[in-house]
Order: sequence, then C-alpha cells, then structure tokens
Amino acid sequence: MNALHQEVHEVMETLFQRYPALCGFMVQPDLSFSHIACHPALEAEEARELIDEISATLRELVEEQPEAADLLRGRTLARVFH
Repeated sequence: MNALHQEVHEVMETLFQRYPALCGFMVQPDLSFSHIACHPALEAEEARELIDEISATLRELVEEQPEAADLLRGRTLARVFH
C-alpha cells in the first residue's frame, strides 16, 4: 500500500474507532458525503456531532493531502470487522 493509501486508511480507521456506532458512509464526487449508516441509530445531537466530525475529517485530509480527493470520490467507506 503506498503512503497516500496508508494515510487515508489510518485517518478513516481513527474515525471509525472514535464512533463505534458508525458502520459506513459514501463520499460523493464533490467530496460531500451521504448514506451514513449507524448501528445502533444515533440520537439527534450525536448524529449532528458525527456529521460534523466526518465533514471535518474529510476536509482536513484533503487540505493536507490534496491527492486524497481522487481516492475518496465515489467510494463507500465501511467499518472492517475481524
């Protein structure tokens, strides 16, 4: 795995660790996101916090590594179960 792929993986892994209920989400071509899946479902305030955190995480990642935008566009990111 090259360094950029590894960094994206690590950032997303940290996001999923911080929010155990987060199962996955889809990154749109414009780097917005949709289809957030959580189990169990989150209360309104928790959901807002998660949405803000996903947004900030994607923004920071792309600001630090602009090439990451191409890796993220159109992808579904999901929690990995072992």
